[in-house]
Amino acid sequence: MKSVALFTVYVLLSAFGLYKIKLSDMGFNPGFVIGFCSYLAGFLLWFVILKTHSLSVAFPVAAGALIVATQLVGFFLLGESATLQKELGVALIIVGITVLFVGAR
Repeated sequence: MKSVALFTVYVLLSAFGLYKIKLSDMGFNPGFVIGFCSYLAGFLLWFVILKTHSLSVAFPVAAGALIVATQLVGFFLLGESATLQKELGVALIIVGITVLFVGAR
């Protein structure tokens, strides 16, 4: 359960950071600073994940979960389109993450 929490916090920090940076139009303003700091915190947490998990599981799980999270942020918060192709891709990534994560236990 600790692993799930670790990956979840990593993904939330990183996705939130990307969201705030996207909204800031890359200008140096409070939104950009908050986004940068959040993304940096996720990056630092990535080192903890690397120390506690095998790379062959950590990287695909973290990358896949971040892709899913950014798709959700794009759809729900940024008003981006949700196509059948994107939804199918996200579903396949979730299946892959589940297989890798459960198989690593």
